[in-house]
Amino acid sequence: MSINQTLSFCRHRVPWWISFLCCLVVLGSQALSWAQDKTADGATFEQVDASLEQQLETGLAELSRLRADIAQEKIPLAQKLTDLENQLAEVRREYQQVSRLLDSRTLDLSNLRSEIQLRQEEKTYLSNLLGEYIRNFETRLHIAELQRYRQPLEAAKLALENNAISEAEVYQAQTALVTASLERLHDALGGTRFEGSAVDASGLVQRGTFVLVGPVALFSSPDRRTVGTAEQRLGSLEPTVLGFDDPTTTEAAAAVVATGEGLFPLDPTLGSAHKIQATKESIVAHIRKGGPVMVPILGLAATALLVGLFKWVGLARLRNPSERRIRELLRGVAQQEGDLVSKAQAVGGPTGEMLLAGVEHLREPTELIEEVMYEKILTTKLRLQRFLPFIAISASSAPLLGLLGTVTGMINTFKLITVFGSGDVKTLSSGISEALITTEFGLIAAIPSLLLHAFLSRKTRGVIDRMEKAAISFVNQVAKTPHRQDESAVSLAEMPAAVAREVVRSLTHRGEGELGGILQYSEDSAGGMMDSPVVTISKDATVAEAIRKIRGANIHEDLRAVFVVDDRGRYVGDVPVRLLLTQPEQARIESLMEAGTLFVRVDTDRAQVRDLFRRHDLTTMPVLDHDDRLVGRITRNGE
Repeated sequence: MSINQTLSFCRHRVPWWISFLCCLVVLGSQALSWAQDKTADGATFEQVDASLEQQLETGLAELSRLRADIAQEKIPLAQKLTDLENQLAEVRREYQQVSRLLDSRTLDLSNLRSEIQLRQEEKTYLSNLLGEYIRNFETRLHIAELQRYRQPLEAAKLALENNAISEAEVYQAQTALVTASLERLHDALGGTRFEGSAVDASGLVQRGTFVLVGPVALFSSPDRRTVGTAEQRLGSLEPTVLGFDDPTTTEAAAAVVATGEGLFPLDPTLGSAHKIQATKESIVAHIRKGGPVMVPILGLAATALLVGLFKWVGLARLRNPSERRIRELLRGVAQQEGDLVSKAQAVGGPTGEMLLAGVEHLREPTELIEEVMYEKILTTKLRLQRFLPFIAISASSAPLLGLLGTVTGMINTFKLITVFGSGDVKTLSSGISEALITTEFGLIAAIPSLLLHAFLSRKTRGVIDRMEKAAISFVNQVAKTPHRQDESAVSLAEMPAAVAREVVRSLTHRGEGELGGILQYSEDSAGGMMDSPVVTISKDATVAEAIRKIRGANIHEDLRAVFVVDDRGRYVGDVPVRLLLTQPEQARIESLMEAGTLFVRVDTDRAQVRDLFRRHDLTTMPVLDHDDRLVGRITRNGE
């Protein structure tokens, strides 16, 4: 490569400083080559140096020209570079715009696809809805109208089944039928007249005119020989004409069909009103359908009603106690003056009878008065609550009897289904409805009985509450009032010993033994504190025997419990008098006995006895000897 070629290459391909270095290298190598040649030819060093300087100057001149050329070409290149950079920025902006436009178009495409899918779903829904409407429309048509709407109906049905036609054609066929149905509704407002054919009574097909008024269709042939209502018969594809028995009705129907005007009786229910009327029955027939179970249900209902009326009349006749007269009685008790018996009788009613019993035992211990009055309350309560449990039993038994009848009827119904099948829904529903009659009447009997029992129980509870209130007031007043003791009553403990022995000897043998037993104990012992007269009964006796023994003892003292002994006279327990009055007469004493009651021995100290009464809040306590035989009792008043 020559120096000019090298310079030309460096000027066009590489930067100027690299070109300069390349030129120096080339010049150096060329000068070395010349020096070698000259040396070889015998040239002097000075000649070589002069030649090199000349070449160096030539190279420097060439380098100066090269620099000038580079300086001249630098400005256009810089301008071109700036233009290219501007073009690149513009291309980038266009790229960004295109990218944003692409994203927008992609989003629009996605929205269009969603909208297309939504429209497709709406189309499918509308298509199904129209198909369902077509099927329902056919079932709602009168058989006479099938001739009129057969063409659009068949076209719509075939369009649904034909896969060769487009969806637009299917839609057109469906909308044509919908339009026809809307026109039918418009025409039905004032009645519709149209031509058609029907089957007469002889089975021949007759051409004529139909008049459709609501669900009723009239038919008349042109010669008016075949006139009647058009109805559908099983197995017939054409409407069947049913004539009228009345010639006047026939003429009126023919006139209406011919002119579209006139008066004619119509049954818009198509006989349903007569069917509903036929289902109505008398109460007697309704009860008979319930079967044999209705007898005890009605019997319970009637008996409960009669008992309720009887009890209501009895409660209504009871005289309510006068609060004023009760206060007057209590005031007389407090002041110990006046005719208390008359005041108690003036109160009236069960409360007056109870207060009268209390007045009669006014001089007796308070516990005895409580027992007497409580006995009156129990007697009144038992009398007032008599037959009330029957009403409650009727209220609870009537629904169960009704349910029994229903279950029995359902079983019979299912037996018929097993034999004949369940194809006849009318028979099945009829059997179920008849089975439910017993439940209906069971509830009818139970609800009034329940309400009647609640009412009567509340009335009875009110009477008892008033009696208990009056009894509490009377007993409290008696407890707060100091009563005068009979001056002639002198206890044996207050008598001198000689006089007491004389009294003992004057008694019967039994009484002598009892009093003698009491006198032989110290006054500071339980034997000296006890009361000898004690009502005892065997544990094998009944409640009736115990009550008879209490009445036969003729004891007018505080008697709250009956002591129970075995065949040897040993103490085994006691039975409260209150419990005897509430239990059945045949109940055995052993089953009612309360074992483990506290007792004391005849030689128990008086202080210990008082401590037992105080700690256990006792009202009476049996006294036993050392052989566990019952010898007496100690009451709270006696201790």
